[in-house]
Amino acid sequence: MSTDSASIETVRPTWSARRRRAEELQARYPFAGEVLRLYLALVDVQEDAWSAARESPPEPSELAAWAQARSLPGVVEATVAAGPPALREAVRGRPAEADRHALAGWLAGAALDPVDRYLARASVGPVLEALGEQAGAACRPASPDEDGGVRCPCCGGRPQLSYLVASGESLVSGRRSLACARCGSSWTCSRSTCPGCGEVDDGQLVVHAEAWGGPVSGSGNGNGDSDGRPLFPQLRVAGCATCRRYLIEVDMERDGRAVPEVDELAALPLDLYAADQGLTKVTPNLMGF
Repeated sequence: MSTDSASIETVRPTWSARRRRAEELQARYPFAGEVLRLYLALVDVQEDAWSAARESPPEPSELAAWAQARSLPGVVEATVAAGPPALREAVRGRPAEADRHALAGWLAGAALDPVDRYLARASVGPVLEALGEQAGAACRPASPDEDGGVRCPCCGGRPQLSYLVASGESLVSGRRSLACARCGSSWTCSRSTCPGCGEVDDGQLVVHAEAWGGPVSGSGNGNGDSDGRPLFPQLRVAGCATCRRYLIEVDMERDGRAVPEVDELAALPLDLYAADQGLTKVTPNLMGF
């Protein structure tokens, strides 16, 4: 494992910025409409949970019970109102015991089925985000992989995505950060390190991006809109030939309005393309992709 710095970046997109970006991408990418419609229904619930946890933070040992009482009911209501039919049915009428298992399991780094993982992430995520650097006290490190990998310095969770910030200089690349799938924290990580296994051999690190007016780094799929421009100029697949895993990478220099956790949700065609290349995402996102 190799990181440039173990420091945690605390500046995160506001809830209003996430909402605006989801609405923008919903209009731009009709194929992601169902996913983003559910996300928009969840944002209000999550912002309320975040605000309540900021005002009166729960004790780490009580976080799962707090989220079950304060945020989970709203998540279920939003899902029943705006989620796809299969997910709506799956969350209706669940026993309280199953919900407690899901929330506690997510905090403990346990492997969960997709519905449990969705409910836990949607309910607990904003509370952990509100706790900031104190979130780690409520979490256990994720179960270790046989081949290692990069872990969040705050809670020990796995990275959800990678993003590049604009450097402000034309000849200087911006730093790369990873965002945690569990607590939402971000931290810097070398662009020459695979977040999935820690591989540092550049020859094993591959990038798949849409071709646009010339060559791209790694392999391009050549897809785009009718004008030959890419659907996702700000997104690419950052993969590894060693562990066969990948993350979606968001380039903030190509689109300064991007909100990494929202843009990643809309990257469904890139996820499908990565799967066709035999790659598996380090961590499925909130919606299970």
